[in-house]
Amino acid sequence: MSWFINKLSEDYTGRAVFDVVYMNVPDSLLFVGASKDHIDVKLRASGFTFLGFGFKNKTVTIDVSKAQQEEGTYFVPRSGYQLQIEKQLPQSMEFMGVDEDDAIVLEIYTLETKKIPVIQRLQVEYSQNYMLEGDIDIQPDSILIQGPEAFLDTIHSIQTEEKGISNITENYQEELQLQIPENSPNINYSATTIFVSGKVVRFSEKIIEVPISVINIPEDFEIKLFPDTVKIVCRAKIDDLKNLEASNFRVIADCSAIQGDAQNAILLQLVSTPEMIKDVRLMSNEVRYILKRK
Repeated sequence: MSWFINKLSEDYTGRAVFDVVYMNVPDSLLFVGASKDHIDVKLRASGFTFLGFGFKNKTVTIDVSKAQQEEGTYFVPRSGYQLQIEKQLPQSMEFMGVDEDDAIVLEIYTLETKKIPVIQRLQVEYSQNYMLEGDIDIQPDSILIQGPEAFLDTIHSIQTEEKGISNITENYQEELQLQIPENSPNINYSATTIFVSGKVVRFSEKIIEVPISVINIPEDFEIKLFPDTVKIVCRAKIDDLKNLEASNFRVIADCSAIQGDAQNAILLQLVSTPEMIKDVRLMSNEVRYILKRK
């Protein structure tokens, strides 16, 4: 036994394999991996030290912020990571170097930031006599993504999950998950959910008869329409419909669209409507006419 203890007290040169942990990656860079995930280190220490050291989880850290760059490639030279390893060893051990001659090459990308729009996919069915007032509100309507430029160039927008709500009679707000691609682990997203909301109002309908304006009548000709008015159906809040008049609308018949003598109808266009009327349609899209010389 004494012989064994004496042997353990003697100094020996041996090897140990260390797992490498990379740390201190600058916020402006994305660290993906490195050419080494473990390093074989040559050490000198007593047998007792080696014996105890063999039962420990052996790891060393490499400071990425001290990496060098050459022609777009980041690396830690052999001298650099040897010095870092030596500083992390216990005082009872003497660092004898590493066998590897090559540097640690780091897979690092410069991070860029890009703003992309959100495409919401909420399907809303309103109850009878209810409608959306104004526009649907999306918060946020765009997000920031961060990652390598080559990855960002392939992303132009992001969609939400599909969701449907029905029988809506009041204002609503729905939280939707963004559909983040599973194959984009190197992209950071500023948000993973958005909110879609809408203001809902009760509406009514009103039918208004509007005179038709004729434009682009050929020279030396006159035109007669049959009829010379058209009915328009408007849907809006009751208060907005109360003061609605025919003069708030303009419907035209454009003679330049007439082609040949065989035509006996001309298309109508609704070119002007009040801002507060969001849902409006012509009850007829064309009108008959007679075109004759003066």
